[in-house]
Amino acid sequence: MRVTRLDEHLAAISPPQLEAVESASLASTDVLVVCAGFEDRATEVLKRAVAGGGRDFRVVCVEYLPRNDTNRSAEVRELCERAGARQETWVFDRENPAGAAEELLRRAGAGQLQVDISGMSRLLVVQLLARATRERLLGRTTLWYTEALEYPPSREEVEARLADSGDALGVAMFLSSGVFGLTVVPELSSVAMQGQPIVLTAFPSWNPMQLAALRAELQASFFVIVHGVPPDDANAWRPEAIARLNRSETLLPQLEVRAGTLDYRETLKALLDVYRAHARREKIVVAPTGSKMQSVAVGIVCGWLSDLQVVYPTPRTFSAPTEYTRGVKALYRLPLGSFERPDVG
Repeated sequence: MRVTRLDEHLAAISPPQLEAVESASLASTDVLVVCAGFEDRATEVLKRAVAGGGRDFRVVCVEYLPRNDTNRSAEVRELCERAGARQETWVFDRENPAGAAEELLRRAGAGQLQVDISGMSRLLVVQLLARATRERLLGRTTLWYTEALEYPPSREEVEARLADSGDALGVAMFLSSGVFGLTVVPELSSVAMQGQPIVLTAFPSWNPMQLAALRAELQASFFVIVHGVPPDDANAWRPEAIARLNRSETLLPQLEVRAGTLDYRETLKALLDVYRAHARREKIVVAPTGSKMQSVAVGIVCGWLSDLQVVYPTPRTFSAPTEYTRGVKALYRLPLGSFERPDVG
């Protein structure tokens, strides 16, 4: 009798769709993990929970090192005080992220876990969801995501900077710049297929040095380039601009994939397709530099398939907060119980 592989188990799941909601209801037994970022959307879930009458729940507030004075830590404290919520602050060091998810989940403890990824770093999203998957905590985990109203840079800014850069390597950068280094955390590492050819699944971003660092360090033999497709038609120009900025067409041989930046299910399917095609003969490395919801898919897949390797090209510097997203467009909720991993493998 043939044993069903874990990737086949995961592929057979009907992944739930993001649910657009107006309110965020939290019970006193809930634990909300929220990141005190500087974007408008960073505290939206907490705001709506308090406005909806939520009281006495717990909040684990993630603050980042190095600290930024524009982060909304004071606002988080004020909202918690208004709701009588018990707040605990936990610090995440971007440059030393090993073991972060284990510690964060330990602090969250029992109860229903409500995770707001709106202001969370992509690497921490992957770490947290992979760990929660492996510890079989998804049955009591709900994900929250706030979509911003505006996503800089504008088309005009991109075209102007690309035209004026005069840089033959195309290294004009937006939002973040440079690369601190390729971050590899033990919990997202794998010795599977060591020494075999590398298949790199990469998500080109507004910081082309991230893809350049991956290309230089990993010496991949095959590239899967995932072009993120925004849900708003007004931003349909962005995938081509990002591809041009990264010169992704020079990465050969390659497979190009288009996957929605909001609909995580498309990235989930793409990753499983890559795994099915390459895992038996090659080492698969994933660099989650796409959107927050694409990082959700990476985290879930890596939680199921521990032979995947995750690397993250950590940006060296970040732009001013005014260069990031503005406003709030919509709030989404995603219960993760459907992805609870079976007690096999």
